[in-house]
Amino acid sequence: MSGPYVIGCDVGSQGTNCALYAADGTLVASSYQGYDLSFPFPGAAEQDPRVWPEAVIAGVRELLERVPEGPSAVKGLSFGSQLDGMVVCDGEGRPLRPAMIWMDRRAEAQAARLAERMAPEEFYRRVGANLDSSHAVFKALWVRDEEPDVWERARLLMPPGTYVLRAVAGVNAVDFSNASSLALLDPRTRRWSEEVLDAVGLGPEMLPELLPATEPVGRVTPAFAEATGLDPDTVVAVGCGDEMAATLGAGVFEPGEVCDVVGTAEPVCAASAEPREDPTMLVECHPHADPEAWLLENPGFVSGGNLRWWRDQFGHPERAAEANGDGDAYDLLSADAARVPPGADGLVFLPCMQGAMAPEWNGAARGVFYGLTLAHTRAHMTRAILEGSAFALRDILEAMRGAGLDVRRLTIVGGGAKGPLWRQIKADVTGLPVRIPASVETTATGAAILAAVAAGMHASVGDAVRAFVAFRPEGHEPDPERREIYEEAYRRYRAVYAALKPVLAAG
Repeated sequence: MSGPYVIGCDVGSQGTNCALYAADGTLVASSYQGYDLSFPFPGAAEQDPRVWPEAVIAGVRELLERVPEGPSAVKGLSFGSQLDGMVVCDGEGRPLRPAMIWMDRRAEAQAARLAERMAPEEFYRRVGANLDSSHAVFKALWVRDEEPDVWERARLLMPPGTYVLRAVAGVNAVDFSNASSLALLDPRTRRWSEEVLDAVGLGPEMLPELLPATEPVGRVTPAFAEATGLDPDTVVAVGCGDEMAATLGAGVFEPGEVCDVVGTAEPVCAASAEPREDPTMLVECHPHADPEAWLLENPGFVSGGNLRWWRDQFGHPERAAEANGDGDAYDLLSADAARVPPGADGLVFLPCMQGAMAPEWNGAARGVFYGLTLAHTRAHMTRAILEGSAFALRDILEAMRGAGLDVRRLTIVGGGAKGPLWRQIKADVTGLPVRIPASVETTATGAAILAAVAAGMHASVGDAVRAFVAFRPEGHEPDPERREIYEEAYRRYRAVYAALKPVLAAG
């Protein structure tokens, strides 16, 4: 393998994966750097934003050891960054407090107060996003209300992608997809919504410059080049949101193709040639990473994060076995769950551990196991967690159909795509065929695609996708018998949520 190369960085909430690709899309090497989250009180989720560029530096430095031609062979760098986060900074771009990340739900009161001045339906029409505390603007408003000493010094409001881009290239910019997660962007015009800015009392001077994801904003800074070993002439593309990058890296472009991104959260995305509106507002409309497209999507309920919590809190034997080299803890848990029949013998799990994004947006919702009996085992509970996420996925697909999308196939990516049991459950629950890219870590691939376009290695996003994306020969078809069982199990899941909704709403 020889250059030129590009590097794509998946800047997530549990770690950053940096990957080195050749111009023909071949993955040459990757490097993962993990970091921690903190949960200072129920509903809050924070992270030190400085760990993101530090992780990118460490990852890039490792990758350069795999480039025999030397650093000058790396022509471009870009990012797919976690969405819906808020970094409140001073005028020099220094963070004034920990970042509030996508799963932070502390700003319920701020969202409720805006709903008194602007109807949620009007808000959705203005910015394509729900009036919901998960979106970053409400986290900024929480700081304004609850930490006035911090807000007095605040000059810049950044999503995580902008914070990383500023550290790498020295520019204060954001692409349309990341900007849309602030819930301040009109997806039709791709400009900040003056009406919503006025309603929340924020000025555009606090926000980054708007640019396409493929825009080459410049070269790496001298400090970043020195820290990583990159050539100072390495081009940096603006980058995009992680689910948009994952969708690009999954090769999901055709109408009816849906990308299911199974990470800590589970965004579900479908490309569209025009903006669409979901009458139920379960599905949002955002600009895609491709400047010519939009994305119909649900930003993601906690999914892989639930399974990780289950492994960490109740999978001690599996974690010990993994430490001894006797298998992967997730695989061992799934093997037990595979011996449980579909429907988990009536056990239902609502995947609302940090609020709900399906079957509706409900920041007050919490996780629930329902139907437990003395006959149920830990394996039943593991399977119920897997099935609960599949039921929430079906909720989202039904809303996409309601918005006019002809849903025909699922492409599953992310860490959760590695489990064949979970993939088959989703095929059976949704009734859709499932395919898997050759590389399931497609966020880094999508970021590399943007870097390749910005560096001039490919003429368009479409050309780069065709070079970078391939699929595994094996897939999953829905089983008719299990599909029938899951019809009843899905109805039970919806009934449990509906019955508990008054309790969940009461907090």
